[in-house]
Amino acid sequence: MEELLKILSLILISSVKFAIGPPLVYLTEEYDFTWLETNLYAILGGMIGVVFFMNFSDWLIMGWNKLRDYFRKKPEPVKDQVFTDPIADTDEPIHIHYSYVEHGSVVVPEARKRRVFTPRTRRIVRIWRRYGLTGLAALTPILFSIPLGIFFMVRFEKNKRKILLYMFVSILSWSLILTTFFELTHKRTLHEIIR
Repeated sequence: MEELLKILSLILISSVKFAIGPPLVYLTEEYDFTWLETNLYAILGGMIGVVFFMNFSDWLIMGWNKLRDYFRKKPEPVKDQVFTDPIADTDEPIHIHYSYVEHGSVVVPEARKRRVFTPRTRRIVRIWRRYGLTGLAALTPILFSIPLGIFFMVRFEKNKRKILLYMFVSILSWSLILTTFFELTHKRTLHEIIR
């Protein structure tokens, strides 16, 4: 039972903040996992986190949009206008659509508010613009948390299979790098690791 709790704790930690999972095994004496077990449990935890937060992000984005639309201020009507402003369809040749306004008032959409970006959000957007999905997937397990990285990946990239593949490669790579580094510094010799 105690061994199962150790495994579950490593999986849970790796599913949220991957960079803490593998080093925790080597820095605390409670875990007695081998190099292979540490990699397997950390990769499993990271991928469980990716799948969970990918689906949770969709739900969160949808709920946030509904909540924002519900509480958004209703625009003020404009007087003395017979037709609404034209709306252009961009998929086909441009068609202008007018809506007739009764009683001389029409609703004009409110001006879009400027979004506030935090330094972390700016950094993520800068990485996305420069390196795309590859850069964001490579840095998510080690620099950002899996939930935050996945949230932005789902917003920027619609192909979920591509996100899963890139995150699997990234988590696999970082797991091998972290566990090998800590195994080497912990054991001191490569010969002891192989045994």
